[in-house]
Amino acid sequence: MNGIGTTLFALPYAGGHSLVYRNLQPLLSPVVTLKAIDPPGRGRRSREPLITDMEEMADDIFLQVKDELVDKPYAVFGHSMGSLLAYLLTRRIAAAALPLPKQLFCSGRGAPSVPAAEILTPPPKHTLPSAAFWAYIDSLGGVPPELKEHRELMDYFEPVLRADIKALECYQYREAAQTLGVPLTVFYGLDDKEISSASLLPWRYESASGVTFIPLSGGHFGIFDQLPMVAQLLLKRLA
Repeated sequence: MNGIGTTLFALPYAGGHSLVYRNLQPLLSPVVTLKAIDPPGRGRRSREPLITDMEEMADDIFLQVKDELVDKPYAVFGHSMGSLLAYLLTRRIAAAALPLPKQLFCSGRGAPSVPAAEILTPPPKHTLPSAAFWAYIDSLGGVPPELKEHRELMDYFEPVLRADIKALECYQYREAAQTLGVPLTVFYGLDDKEISSASLLPWRYESASGVTFIPLSGGHFGIFDQLPMVAQLLLKRLA
């Protein structure tokens, strides 16, 4: 199979860390090796300062992976905030004239040129009082029931979430000098209230190698409820 030996770099959603993809790796192995990335301030890098700027976060991730992009084929995947990071990372790879990924997979987010609707609605979500902030996160389906039962865990994750939401709210799209020469696959939930067809369609202008839109059942985090099917789709696109 042509996908054998491929590394899939996976970038987390807001508040997430590398372990959010732990159940995907067994479904891809042995064809594809999943390498989940931790931005600063979480997971294996929990002692490092959080970053509240998307471009700086993408710079950090680029420095993490750039030395691994030369010797074997790879692809990049991100969900929600991770989609934007995956896109910004790929732009940095192209600007550095390094080998491009076989595929760029973006899930659960409109095109980077389209601000998310909730971000345009004041007040800024990262400035909300704690109860209102968590109500907003919960409205996105982003608070597992077990987390709600442990206030100390919520207190631990709140600064990470606030930093990521701030980075998303303050992000300013800058049109690239050249369109990416990478095939782009966009996954989206049919019941995802965060994205609309109007926000998805401008993804077409981000790739010169074609864009494929793949609808999935469920809402914003529905992709994690159907990982076996998602894994098969990833493997098919990489083969």
